[in-house]
Amino acid sequence: MKTTFLGIAALAAVIAVPSLSLAATFAYVNQAGEVMTTEAATPTEALMTAPNIDEHSGVMLINSSTDSEVVGDSVNGV
Repeated sequence: MKTTFLGIAALAAVIAVPSLSLAATFAYVNQAGEVMTTEAATPTEALMTAPNIDEHSGVMLINSSTDSEVVGDSVNGV
């Protein structure tokens, strides 16, 4: 019985891990005009959960280290 329970728990852990790895990093502009990042599974989720996102900001998927160079920069006119 104990072995069956441990097997089921291990299987559940393996199934749960891929769902966590689907999160991606998105860049956005906050209300102070700074480029920030947030992690989410989809762009829509990133828009909904980004802290202090400016009302005119969108999100940009960060694919590589060259994309992340914009993080921390300021955007004029915000």
